[in-house]
Amino acid sequence: MYTERTEEYLETIQGLITRTSSPAKNKDIAKELEISPATVTEMIQRLSDEGLVTHAPYSGVELTEAGIIQANNLQRKHLVLKNFFTRVLDINEEVADHEACALEHVMSDVVLERMCSYLAEKGLCDISETTLPSKCSLSREHYISLVEMNEKTKGKVVMVALPKETKDRLTSLGMVAGEDIEIKRKQKQGCISIITKGTEIALGNEVAEKIFVKPAENDHMQRRRGTNS
Repeated sequence: MYTERTEEYLETIQGLITRTSSPAKNKDIAKELEISPATVTEMIQRLSDEGLVTHAPYSGVELTEAGIIQANNLQRKHLVLKNFFTRVLDINEEVADHEACALEHVMSDVVLERMCSYLAEKGLCDISETTLPSKCSLSREHYISLVEMNEKTKGKVVMVALPKETKDRLTSLGMVAGEDIEIKRKQKQGCISIITKGTEIALGNEVAEKIFVKPAENDHMQRRRGTNS
């Protein structure tokens, strides 16, 4: 687990890169964090040693793939927390933003996924706001959606981010968090057949893409090799 200070740096660097469309400068990082340039230089070297950033003299700091994943995960936590505070607790945006900044560094993945699921069930946010499957480390590194799984692969359900009515129907069929599943076949007409608790279930892609699974280790490694080949 990264320290709060590490996460603050990654978040700041990502923000600067996004705003300027260029590598972040040490002086700008120092200004954002209200610290000395010397302190930034020391920390950037540490982040580089950890494989989170790259730094070229007179060019600036960029995030590595690992750094981007961590920064996006932090961004997601902030968004989920802010949405929960404003849309569920009716807290004004300024206060919600401040509280999200404080809590995003200590929020566990379990709590995050519960909040995501709750917001989706209540129709209080767009699913994409809470899952961010193309950016979030939870989705890309550990969890994948059912539509990303190959035939004959297995995994464990970790989150069902669907409206309550759909989720309840799937729960009655055995599709619940913590349950083992297997992809039996992927049909050309956009339908996926899975097996859970000994029952075969057919799901449309629009539903399957909102069900997230942690692949079995062997299947996960095979998928990574297939992706990198």
